[in-house]
Amino acid sequence: MGVEPMGTRRKITSRLLVLCVFCLMLPYLSFAADESGFERRAAKVAQSRINTKLSASVLIGIVNPAVEFKVMKHFTVQLDAFGSFYTTDFLGTGKPFVLGSGFLEFRYYPRLAFSGFYVAPNIGFGVYKLNKGLVFRYTDQYEGDCYQHGSNVMAGLTIGYQWNIDHHWSIEVAWGGGFQQSVYQGYRRESKDEPYEMYVDRNASAEWPILYKGGVFVGYRF
Repeated sequence: MGVEPMGTRRKITSRLLVLCVFCLMLPYLSFAADESGFERRAAKVAQSRINTKLSASVLIGIVNPAVEFKVMKHFTVQLDAFGSFYTTDFLGTGKPFVLGSGFLEFRYYPRLAFSGFYVAPNIGFGVYKLNKGLVFRYTDQYEGDCYQHGSNVMAGLTIGYQWNIDHHWSIEVAWGGGFQQSVYQGYRRESKDEPYEMYVDRNASAEWPILYKGGVFVGYRF
């Protein structure tokens, strides 16, 4: 049975944590524009009705598109999807990470829709075939050649910041998490010459709190 070295897991976890911190700080590193300038841009941007977006995660083969609709002066509704298709080796870990999920958010912007800080309750549903050792809280578990296949429901809160480059283009940083409940089956094998065998039949797990969505997005408004 192959066991992933502890040092490799720690390096991957450290790099992902550094990336998360950088993404959270990004909006505040360059948004030093004066208040009057911000308000003028925000008023013009608020005339838009739809914002289409794509996450920077596409650079590593993970697709995360989103569409945001303005419903009121300070409120929007967003639909987004997430797709990962690593069947055998996610970023050099040797573990599968196949995941499809969708989310609905209802966003509140204190200033104006599509501009600045926002907070949003979210709900989502997903299906997956992955090794749960890729999840931060389980990095010391699920070692060897195994995977879990199931579905989950999620509900929580998203916080983010949307920076408007001009009337049409924007950059957004967002992270969301909360409660998730999953039902899955577990499969494993002792060597690559053997077929996978079920070792867990219809297990369930629940986690709180947990981070399950977010990233850096490039948007175009209409």
